[in-house]
Amino acid sequence: MAALALTLPKAAAPAAGDMLAELRVLGRGRVLSALALTVIGSSAMFTVFTYITPILREMTHASLGFVTAMLVVYGLGLTAGNWLGGRYADKSVDRTLIVTLASLTAVLVAFALLMHSAVASAVLIFLWGVASFALVPPLQVRVMSAAADAPNLASSVNIGAFNLGNAIGAALGGGVIAAGLGYPAVSLAGAATSLIGLVAVGASAWRRSSTNASPTAGIAQPGSR
Repeated sequence: MAALALTLPKAAAPAAGDMLAELRVLGRGRVLSALALTVIGSSAMFTVFTYITPILREMTHASLGFVTAMLVVYGLGLTAGNWLGGRYADKSVDRTLIVTLASLTAVLVAFALLMHSAVASAVLIFLWGVASFALVPPLQVRVMSAAADAPNLASSVNIGAFNLGNAIGAALGGGVIAAGLGYPAVSLAGAATSLIGLVAVGASAWRRSSTNASPTAGIAQPGSR
């Protein structure tokens, strides 16, 4: 709280919002797709993170001290990722999401292949933390941009979407384990979820670029206003 008070720019308190407008904005397709992407990104993270202790204990044969150290390493990765995601989201939200989701997919595939190695796991866990939380700022910006005229409720619902992804990811990982597919398959399930998000972002960016490139884009049609 002290850091926020010292670093955030001074601004007047906003005027009272319109609750009906806040509710209406949740029905927009762009807002719903942005919230769905938050669910997918969070799900990719928690599919694996929920089971990181048994993965390290049983696949890497790690001690409890090593597991604790890896949680710290992961946290350092989250911190670095949050900073990087915010910095690059200011330049391009879509590009940041594409690079981050592609990186998260690659890291989780690599972790599935190399989780038996303590050294490889340590490196990949840090990179996984970076990729996981580099997603957060662009996802938040995406929701806020889609609901720019009534952002308060949409921003709050985005946190709910993150927690929904947490639950879905944990259930997905648990389902993989219950099916007897093994811990590497848990990491691959997380990678597949991240890949779905990557395809969704790529398709959205392609549709927008195609619309902007259309010769008739932005030209008023006869009788239109």
